[in-house]
Parts: sequence; C-alpha cells; structure tokens
Amino acid sequence: MTAEPHELISALTPEQIVESLEADRTPRNIRACLPPADREYFDRDYRRAMVKATEELDLAPVNALLAHWWHVARMKATGEYEAVLERGARIHEQIERGEYVPGRPLREILAERASALGVELDL
Repeated sequence: MTAEPHELISALTPEQIVESLEADRTPRNIRACLPPADREYFDRDYRRAMVKATEELDLAPVNALLAHWWHVARMKATGEYEAVLERGARIHEQIERGEYVPGRPLREILAERASALGVELDL
C-alpha cells in the first residue's frame, strides 16, 4: 500500500497505516500517515533538515528526522503514543507525591524497542 490518495489516509485503520509505513518509508508517505495536526510540524522539521543537508552535504540529519517521524506516525496510528504519554503523566504524579516508582533501565528498554523494530543501537 502506498500513499497515493493522501487525503484518504485518515480513513484507514491503524493496521493499514502501519502496513503503509512498513511498505513505504518515503517522506510523502510518512507525512500522509501522520495525523493532520502533526503534518505542519513534520513539514517544518523536514524543511530544516533539508536545508541543513544542502548546506553540509550530509543526508544523516534527514535520515534521522525521517526515522523519528516514521516512529511517531506508527506510534500514533496504534495508540502507543498516547499510552506512553499517559504512563509518563502517571509516573510524574507518583514522583510528585514522593512515591517509589519501579522501572527498568532506559538502555534496556531502548534496546528492546530497537530489536523489535529491527534497528541496531550503539549504546
């Protein structure tokens, strides 16, 4: 599935959006798979990264930005983004109340997430 009819992305199911993101990681498709409220932010970030890439003759910032927004689009489609924000808010409230908050080391969580996505991290 590709993002030809960009206007119709919002009518797709979360599973279809994830499938589209897996099949097509182009800037156009990533943008189309984002909720409409995020597209202006994507556009701004993408344009800045392209300017930097042009000036420095280095596409690494563009690739990093696209990877970031790809993950955001995927997480927002599946509801994972909101779940992370809600969990963060709950943890923040617990910390503010002086409660102990059990958890795992961030490196462990990042390594697990990277492995699930097939990404190699240099931790």
